[in-house]
Amino acid sequence: MRKRRTRQHQIEDLSYNFVECQVLEAFCMFRFYFGRQYSYDATIETFGKNGEAENGLYYVQVKATEHLHYSRKNKGYELRLDIRDLDLWINEASPVLVVLYDALKKRAFYVHLQSYFEKHRELLKSIHKTKTVFIPVKNRFKPQVVKDFQRIKNDHYDRIARIQRYGTHLR
Repeated sequence: MRKRRTRQHQIEDLSYNFVECQVLEAFCMFRFYFGRQYSYDATIETFGKNGEAENGLYYVQVKATEHLHYSRKNKGYELRLDIRDLDLWINEASPVLVVLYDALKKRAFYVHLQSYFEKHRELLKSIHKTKTVFIPVKNRFKPQVVKDFQRIKNDHYDRIARIQRYGTHLR
């Protein structure tokens, strides 16, 4: 019997396509990892106003579903994440976005992992194999979000450059 393409395969491909379109609309590049993946699906590379390549990048993990679950109690869409991924993502110097794609409504929501766990540190105290995060409805993934994270990434790399240039004391 041959391997079959499933609906889950299709919605995963649609999710990557959706995210890539938002990134391209923001005049950035979506670099999808082919082959074996170790916690990241892609990176986003950014460009300045004149089209020049900028330093750094940020990471993206894309999740896709036909069944978004909204938690009224936690005021967000539920997304269960593996502890092995969280351990990597939280300690990453560059921004890490997890994008949750809603295949039925062709829309997506995002969570900036480092910021989420800075605000919810108590969640890190008791993690077993997975941890559920809640993505607010207002966190729609659109081209403007890509641009917003471009600024976050650039600010981060500017701080690093100043430290390298002037040592540990910023001037």
